Amino acid sequence: MSALVRSTAPGAILLGPSAGDLAMEPLDQESFEYMARRLCGGARLVAFQRVLQGGLLPHSAVTSATTVDCAWRRFQHTARRLGLAVSARTPLTLNDALALARLPELESEDAALRALAIRALWRWMDEVD
Repeated sequence: MSALVRSTAPGAILLGPSAGDLAMEPLDQESFEYMARRLCGGARLVAFQRVLQGGLLPHSAVTSATTVDCAWRRFQHTARRLGLAVSARTPLTLNDALALARLPELESEDAALRALAIRALWRWMDEVD
């Protein structure tokens, strides 16, 4: 899901809306919360980041989901178990993990493509675990 809502965050106030954001009308908060609840209800939400930040997700999405999991943390454990070369001191990017799993790397920062890559990595871990 890709949606735009109005924000009272300091960044939005200081920087103003970006030119690309003006091309669509923001959803009202209630409509967005309803959609997030319906979409995430009973779902397993998975992100790839060193510190899982469920607080960045809409409250209705987090509270209606079954779990919020971290693919980064799970990959660390899986890679070590499989003997893959993963440094504890060097940051591990999503592309690093994809390469170690021999999956196609991301060629774009598009959020939908990133989500699909995380899904592919999660499924790969399901298979090797």
